[in-house]
Amino acid sequence: MISLSQLIGLLALLLACHASLVTPREWPSNNLQTRALPNAPNGYTPEQLDCPSIRPTVRDAGDLSDSEKKWLNTRLGNTVNPMRDLLQRVNIPNFDGPSYITRNENNRSALPNIGIAMSGGGYRALLNGAGAIAAFDGREENATSPGHIGGLLQSATYLGGLSGGGWLVGSLFMNNFTTVSNSLNDPSHTVWQFDQSIFEGPDKGSIQLLDTAGYFKTIQDQVSDKAGAGFNRSITDYWGRALSFQLINATDGGPAYTWSSIALADNFIQGDTPFPVLVADARAPGDLLISGNTTVFEFNPFEFGTWDPTTFGFVPVEYLGSNFSSGQLAPGVQCVRGFDNAGYVMGTSSSLFNQFLLNVDTAGIPKFAASFVKDILTPIGRDNNDIADYSPNPFYGYHNSTNPNAQSGRLTLVDGGEDLQNIPLHPLIQPNRHVDVIFAVDSSADTDTVWPNGTALVATYERNLNSTGIGNGTSFPSIPDTNTFVNLGLNTRPTFFGCNSSNTSSITPLIVYIPNAPYVFHSNITTFTFSYNTTARNAMVQNGYEGATMGNGTVDPQWPPYLHLHCGLGEAPYYEEPSQTLRFVDIVKEKLHTVDLKQGPSSHKIIDLEAAISTTAHIEGTEDELIVGAKKGYAYYKRTSGKLEYIKKVWDESDGAGKEARMRCNDGAVDAAGRYWVGTMNDPKVQAPTDEGVLFRLDPDLTLHRMIEKVTIPNGIGWSADDKKMFFIDSPTGNIFVYDFDLETGSISNRRVFFHYSEEDGGVPDGFAMDIEGNLWTAICGGGKVLKVSAEGKVVGVIEMPTRMISCPGFAGEELFITSAEEEAPEKYPDSVEYGGSLFRVNVGITGMPLHRFTGDREVDE
Repeated sequence: MISLSQLIGLLALLLACHASLVTPREWPSNNLQTRALPNAPNGYTPEQLDCPSIRPTVRDAGDLSDSEKKWLNTRLGNTVNPMRDLLQRVNIPNFDGPSYITRNENNRSALPNIGIAMSGGGYRALLNGAGAIAAFDGREENATSPGHIGGLLQSATYLGGLSGGGWLVGSLFMNNFTTVSNSLNDPSHTVWQFDQSIFEGPDKGSIQLLDTAGYFKTIQDQVSDKAGAGFNRSITDYWGRALSFQLINATDGGPAYTWSSIALADNFIQGDTPFPVLVADARAPGDLLISGNTTVFEFNPFEFGTWDPTTFGFVPVEYLGSNFSSGQLAPGVQCVRGFDNAGYVMGTSSSLFNQFLLNVDTAGIPKFAASFVKDILTPIGRDNNDIADYSPNPFYGYHNSTNPNAQSGRLTLVDGGEDLQNIPLHPLIQPNRHVDVIFAVDSSADTDTVWPNGTALVATYERNLNSTGIGNGTSFPSIPDTNTFVNLGLNTRPTFFGCNSSNTSSITPLIVYIPNAPYVFHSNITTFTFSYNTTARNAMVQNGYEGATMGNGTVDPQWPPYLHLHCGLGEAPYYEEPSQTLRFVDIVKEKLHTVDLKQGPSSHKIIDLEAAISTTAHIEGTEDELIVGAKKGYAYYKRTSGKLEYIKKVWDESDGAGKEARMRCNDGAVDAAGRYWVGTMNDPKVQAPTDEGVLFRLDPDLTLHRMIEKVTIPNGIGWSADDKKMFFIDSPTGNIFVYDFDLETGSISNRRVFFHYSEEDGGVPDGFAMDIEGNLWTAICGGGKVLKVSAEGKVVGVIEMPTRMISCPGFAGEELFITSAEEEAPEKYPDSVEYGGSLFRVNVGITGMPLHRFTGDREVDE
């Protein structure tokens, strides 16, 4: 019986890591729908109205609200089918995930409770996070095909956002919880059109009717109307209104759209979406430093407030702007509605940009925009209003002994990352929400080169340990300091925190950390970049997609293999470029495997062979037949019929009795003149290897030449780019030998050791593939790795593999496909068993040397 914690670990591992084909996405669109809930009574201007019969109050934060509890029960039921489907597709070995979900679908506590957190970082965070959301979303094209992780979003309960991540979350929800594809390809060209910066305004046309001047005047008029109604204005009012033009599919940026209207949308009510939460920090005007003890506030569809033991209360978000005192509205005091403008809430969570606006003269923005900022915003900034003003303070007089703002009529908030917690984990680690696993997408700019370094995780971890008790019962896994974080490379790949609960005093959520890193695009764009052309925008999203899927399984081989197989001895990966198909053999089980790399793992086929084949090559002038190294020697293999016809058997009576029976071919390669070199060895099914193997050369005229005698296990044959050197491995020696090579005659001479691998390091060199720079990517069988050996014979790179018996690499573009064999000592190396015999894929960023075809005549050797 698997425990919930085990299931969570397995689910997180498979979801964060499962592989799929790396291809540029087209981001199809099904049209972006305009929201139907612009429910503020007077556009952007909050308005006093009669209160409902049950007057709103501030509640204690000791539990979830009744509204969230009711919604949660509906949502958890809706996660069952997508989670079951996802587990069916990822196919966790030795665990029937779908059956587990079916058995426990009515037991909410036994189902994994999943959260997703999107970090801050401006437009960089919005776009990188959008790629991750697209990877998680089962509605996206091909997202639920084999190998993809679509459905995670549908399985998640909570979705948190902060700053740019908050813009992403807010934009999706303000547009009917649309898809990333629809947002990228909005036919009205209203949302996510970042080629024109926020300082220029949207393109005139479609539903946007304003030129740049009209755009700024509209924003100014909307904010002035709010101030005229008696509410404090701040720079965030202007910032939030401008954001809305880019993020909300409505005329004039949808001034009547409110955050609380999310709770009125049918898809939210029916539990068809996660629960969105944005985060902001408390900060008094004029304060420049935000400590880790600052109160963290959240905005959700029902409420605004904090779990922190300072204020420790929530108010209905719909009635922000109302004059609460000691948690109540005085008799006769009206309720305010429309204060929770969606753009203002998104702007609150990203008010870091207010400081940029106050220094706009150096920003190189249009002169008209600079003049507007200088004339309108700078005076506000001088008054220390570079914040978001939530006056009147809804928590005035509330929890006076602990609330630092209890005696202030103003509540002012800033960017939720200013306390360094740039990933919105705070709402998701609250004990009352019982979140089990959090996928944390980090697009922070912690380093000088604008990459994350784990600062956000460290800040949340340290806050949880703070002696003041600000953590208030939350638990968070141990996080190393940022120097260690970088030195271990944890900021370049997904990492799991919380797998080992022995170093914590209570159960912590599992954190699946997914950092922004350069997979297919250098996405370290500065936070204060305000415009992206369509190409750059889509490349950023694509890079985020790759990051969420670990480069689709191509970056770190510790993730599951490309094909999870149990070949007896996988060998000879060969890329057929015209059809984009990879083939490889299983020598022991006498199989030929093929996979269409365009379609991915689902296209994998296994073909039975009539005899063991160890190496294959193409023949000039035909695609139907291959030339192969088989049990008795060289043969033609006809693909359509599966028939094997020998053209040159390598042993005869002069080699002694029984040699044909006890020998077989092993590795092979074709040189630039069309000659096929194949090594032979003792067949392990018959006897242990001796030195009676030979490296043969078959010329195009079908003459056979014995090139190297006394070979034990021949492997890895290849030539330098200038065809003046030939490399050859005899595995038990640990040596890669190099010979002088004459392309015209095919002769070799002057043997010497090019590289030696010590058996003390574990394993022996097996097959290799050469890249265009002359590096030999050499499998270490029994050592669980692939070495990158430079043209000078030095190890310049290592790929660590999750199984010991690595046999042979082969290039397909910039990807290295790596075969393996069954673990030969399973009791001694049990961790190597699971992936032994699988096919792996790693993107190494360089292409291989071209593969040559055999140019010989067609003649069968009876």
